[in-house]
Amino acid sequence: MTDINLWVLGGIGFLAGLVGSALGIGGGVFIVPMLTVLAHLPIHVAIASSLVSIVATSATAAAEYVKGRFANIRLGILLEATTLVGAIGCGFLAVHLSSQVLAILFAVLLCYVGYRMMTAGRAVGEDALAQKDARGPSNANSRIALGGSFYDPSLNGVVSYRVRRLPQGLSAGLLAGGLSSLLGIGGGVIQVPAMNRLMQMPLKAAIGTSSFIMGITALGGCLVYSLHGYVYPVMVAPVVIGAFLGALLGSRLAARAKGIVLRRLFAVIVFIMAVVMIARGVSGGL
Repeated sequence: MTDINLWVLGGIGFLAGLVGSALGIGGGVFIVPMLTVLAHLPIHVAIASSLVSIVATSATAAAEYVKGRFANIRLGILLEATTLVGAIGCGFLAVHLSSQVLAILFAVLLCYVGYRMMTAGRAVGEDALAQKDARGPSNANSRIALGGSFYDPSLNGVVSYRVRRLPQGLSAGLLAGGLSSLLGIGGGVIQVPAMNRLMQMPLKAAIGTSSFIMGITALGGCLVYSLHGYVYPVMVAPVVIGAFLGALLGSRLAARAKGIVLRRLFAVIVFIMAVVMIARGVSGGL
């Protein structure tokens, strides 16, 4: 691992940060396959490096999303309660699993999420500025107002929304936190579809909220991998720097992009990465 080009690592971090922040998934979906396939790192080291970079990516992107009011801070704090528990618990499990098992799990997850996002209908709230008048119960049993609104430049109007199915959303957060540490993905591949499809939040609000909570979730996993010696500062540093710069650009581009474009881009990319990880896992090349 001493012959790895630091510029390659930085480039991987930049691309992952750019796309990851634009989609609210932290970049781990791209960093882990790229580090294992292109940089030939062991998958446990790739996952650890990914989690560290996600902390930087999340912090950078979250600042932009909070500024633009895309992030739902109240909901993010609630979801973090379960995602952090899942992240720490599964972190201890992941360090004892084989590389092939992790690769296959990673690929199966990507296939499922890509399919759900590709086949979903029009994203919630994307072309309906009257979301504020949506019918049906929201978080009726909650004493905290979890709805929100934001100005969408691509629609040239304000989108308002309600948050539905909070208990199911918290359960999805537990799963997202577990997969974050298990596969080094940040949890956004679960959080974003869950908030958009299950909790009926506009896609951009889901992306912003996911970015807001992702850093703390990834930090929990980082601590576990660090304790087991999988975090290499020399390799992590260029990935983090690249991810930081990419996330800064990606979060700004996402605010102006149409939600349906983000959805299709999300699905296509995760399908490609799934194929790569399946091939590597089956061949035992991880």
